[in-house]
Amino acid sequence: MEPSEEKRCYERYEYSSPMLLYRMDYQDQYYYAEMQDYSKGGLSLLSNEKLVVDQLVYLEMKNYDEYATGPEKHKSYSGSVKWASPYLSSNSDAKASYKYGIEYHEH
Repeated sequence: MEPSEEKRCYERYEYSSPMLLYRMDYQDQYYYAEMQDYSKGGLSLLSNEKLVVDQLVYLEMKNYDEYATGPEKHKSYSGSVKWASPYLSSNSDAKASYKYGIEYHEH
């Protein structure tokens, strides 16, 4: 069986950065998350917070830098969860249990 090709609209770039994750239905509490990669249409992240598909989220970059050229140039992102999966790492110090795909919302 041949591996399936991913069908993406935009090229994806690996990029690791700490973020704060807010659930739009419960904004007064934040959770740690870590961006894994990004594209023009969205990003993937790791977190211990349990989210569900179609849930609205707000993300803040911890390393925000208005002069940067990467994703840290934007202070925040909002979007919805497009996919979710358990995150299994061989690293016993892993800080996340789940991996999510987030699709950006237009501003």
